[in-house]
Amino acid sequence: MKLIAKSVDQNLQYLQKELNADLSFDVLTRTFCVGDKKAGLIFLDGFIKDEFIFIIRKLIETKREDLSVDAIQKIIDQRIPYFEVETIDNLEEAKDQILAGPQILFIEGETEAILIDGRTWIMTAPDEPELEKTTRGPGDGFVETLLFNVQLIRRRLRDPQLITEAFQVGKRSQNDVALVYIKDIANPDLVDKIRDRLKQIDVDGLPMADRTIEDFITGDTLNPLPKIRYTERPDVAVANLLEGKICVMVDNTPTVLLLPAVFFDQLESLEDYRQPPVPGSYLKIIRLLALWVSLFLPPLWLVGALQPELLPEFLEFIGPKEVGAIPIGIQFILASVGIDLMRLASIQTPNALSTSLSLIGALLLGEFAVEVGLFMPETILYMAAGAISTFVIPSFELGLTVKLMRFVLLILVTAFTGVGFIIGTLGIMVLFGFTKSFGTHYMWPLIPFDGDALRSFITRRSILELSVRRPKLNRPVDKDRLPENDTE
Repeated sequence: MKLIAKSVDQNLQYLQKELNADLSFDVLTRTFCVGDKKAGLIFLDGFIKDEFIFIIRKLIETKREDLSVDAIQKIIDQRIPYFEVETIDNLEEAKDQILAGPQILFIEGETEAILIDGRTWIMTAPDEPELEKTTRGPGDGFVETLLFNVQLIRRRLRDPQLITEAFQVGKRSQNDVALVYIKDIANPDLVDKIRDRLKQIDVDGLPMADRTIEDFITGDTLNPLPKIRYTERPDVAVANLLEGKICVMVDNTPTVLLLPAVFFDQLESLEDYRQPPVPGSYLKIIRLLALWVSLFLPPLWLVGALQPELLPEFLEFIGPKEVGAIPIGIQFILASVGIDLMRLASIQTPNALSTSLSLIGALLLGEFAVEVGLFMPETILYMAAGAISTFVIPSFELGLTVKLMRFVLLILVTAFTGVGFIIGTLGIMVLFGFTKSFGTHYMWPLIPFDGDALRSFITRRSILELSVRRPKLNRPVDKDRLPENDTE
């Protein structure tokens, strides 16, 4: 650790060398006098607020007699009208702070420097997230600045037990990461576990921000099931915090990680809870059915088409009237790949050309493909039903996993017909049954079975009944979602 020297020039020269100021145009220094003493300010251009000039003006106006005794403390108390000010005593910490955005002020003859957090950030507007829109409710969403995201949560949750622990992750990037939880609700063992994993991350940087953090936290690279739920809505994050879950927030991304996250969490949508219990229950059931339609409808129809002898009499209509030039199974596989190609192309296509892409895709995968005999109408119909059902799944990660599982089922059915479907289905059941999310069974409350909690996931229940979800899922300290009513 290199301590701060009494010479301003010596301190500035050391930091300029460490920060490669001769090569980097945005490493700036400014020297001036404070009283009768030389002062030096070093900072990164682009992070400093324009209002900082008023602080410099106050410093320049300082008189000699104002710094006779305990100069640093007097400057802080009398000359720097700012909120976030502290002292540091070593140049290594000064270097790290400068790279994070604050400004460092040196005073001649003093072995301490003043850290002034006068940072400013370029940020997008807190608009409603595209993937989590609702017909009613607030229209704000998380942004790329960690501090503002924490502010959005505290605005909704004015609880002194709300803890926001800060970490710096990445040897070179030094990304700010926050562990957010409610102290008297969240399971302390789980909090300690996540904290330890964050501290153990040893990497040069977080190029993918939240995605990189998830890889280190979960440590699972083969299981495709999402064990963490993503959200860009502060109201969703607060609702999960009140259920005893933990949020991991990463600077430079508007996405927050919620954990643990089980299968039924991935099907939760804010839209369901913006409706009364009966319509909300209808929406929740439709979403659950859509997942199974997306996963099993195309493979099941393919089994019936390849083995019509397995069908009962009332399902004899299933199957093609005319067989095309390409085997049915290959048609489904090609159609599945074609739909994914269209999705990828739509992501890369500018908005001005999106209408043209949709028209071309409809013609190529629909009308023209059927007319030339590449696809049968049934292939387009059932794959379209599966694709639309996938879009109903709120979690993009779970939807992508379902499409992958459906693709594997189609390959197995094409190769082994009904036996392939049974093998694939058993494999999916085993995967769901044995997966855990941070110690919680992925299929809870189905495995282990909890009827009340399962009903709260499948149907839209009143907030007066949601207390059953807190104690069983996350083993919280405070097990009562609502205080007991006084019946006396």
